[in-house]
Parts: sequence; structure tokens; C-alpha cells
Amino acid sequence: AHRSLLDLLPPSLALPAGAPPPLGLVELPDSFEGLFHEASALRCTQCLAMPDSRALCLSCGECLCGIETQHGPRAAISHAHACSAGGCLFLLTSSSAVLFVRERRVMLLGSPYRDPHGEVDLGLSRGKPLTLHAPEYAHLARQWLGLSFDETARAEENDFLT
Repeated sequence: AHRSLLDLLPPSLALPAGAPPPLGLVELPDSFEGLFHEASALRCTQCLAMPDSRALCLSCGECLCGIETQHGPRAAISHAHACSAGGCLFLLTSSSAVLFVRERRVMLLGSPYRDPHGEVDLGLSRGKPLTLHAPEYAHLARQWLGLSFDETARAEENDFLT
């Protein structure tokens, strides 16, 4: 079984052993359906469970239990502290949404995946194939690199550990 999202990349895109991760976000596959099915084989790197929903770290590619599991957002918050000094983005396989974690705050963002009409299908309710919208993912990466989420996150703060 795969241990992280990076394991799903073709060998031509793999990093050499011991190389530092690239600055920015991990590369995502074009098809959300393919990502969903591949991710279903991933175990949570924290508890080793095979959760029904998963949160894939977009910084390092690790798989965690999703926010709908018994861990709630705590697994993502804990991972964010270890991975990125308290701040991380996660792709939620149950909805295609991106979860932003900063310290103890979490915020749901849109999705980098779109249906054939260019619309987001958060919750995957329409059942249409979703394809990576490269400009949206590039925008998300620029926001991530520019740390431009904090002001928005403060405005919509959800503190889960109080």
C-alpha cells in the first residue's frame, strides 16, 4: 500500500532519495476520480487506520484520517504542527474541498477540481467527473507560498481545541 500522495506520482516525477521536498504544493493528478480511488488504498500515517474519508497533505503528500472521522480535525492540526510549523493545506477526499489549517484554526476552501462545466462540486453530489483546474491550483499554491490565508482565517476562525 502507498504511504503518501507522492507515491501516486509516476516515477518520472519522483524526487531522488534524500532530496528536500519542492517549495510549494505537491503535484495532483488530473482526475479526482483517479485520486480518490488511489487514495482509498492509503492508510492514515498517524493511526494506521484505513479511514472512510481521508485528508491528503498538500505540503508533503501524507494521508491522514479525514475530518469526518473520530479524530475530527485534530489529526490535521497535529500533522500541520509537525509538517509545516502549524500551517497546512489538505485535500479532503470525501468532498474534493481543501482544508486550511493554521495553528488551531481550520477553514474549508474551495476545490481545485472542476466538472466539465467548470463548476466546483463540493460534496461530490452531482456525480460528474472532476478534473484538476490548473489555474485554481496555481492560485492556491501562490496563496500558500504568500501566506495570504491568515487574514481570511482570522475572519472565519473556528477554534477546535478550546
